[in-house]
Amino acid sequence: MNKTILLASFIFPERLEWFLDYLENKFSIAREKVFVYKNLDDESKLLVTFKFILKDGKKINFKSMFPSAILIHKKGNAIYTINALNKLIELQCDGSVGNIDYKTVMIDWDNYQNKLILSNNNELAIFNIEKVF
Repeated sequence: MNKTILLASFIFPERLEWFLDYLENKFSIAREKVFVYKNLDDESKLLVTFKFILKDGKKINFKSMFPSAILIHKKGNAIYTINALNKLIELQCDGSVGNIDYKTVMIDWDNYQNKLILSNNNELAIFNIEKVF
């Protein structure tokens, strides 16, 4: 059974065309299936998101093919990692990490639209993003 995962990679703007060609030629990921965002807080790199299909549930080493890629999730126009979501839930629960039932905490995703939510060194980082194409 095939499994689809969503990946994001940080790309220097001058390498965008090369990266889009790489996705298309090596993995048959069409350009219209790739989304590019600019980080309004740090425009030195673009955020490129794309779906990757794992054939028959096979495992793959993404870091060898996409060194700056991360596994992401989306809610509307909010892009986040699971670690960042957990950190967001902990902060919403006043920093308590003891007995949180993470699955029952409700996040108001309207507050995080057009945001990239990451966890870096156990700290929550939220960036404003804008879709380029």
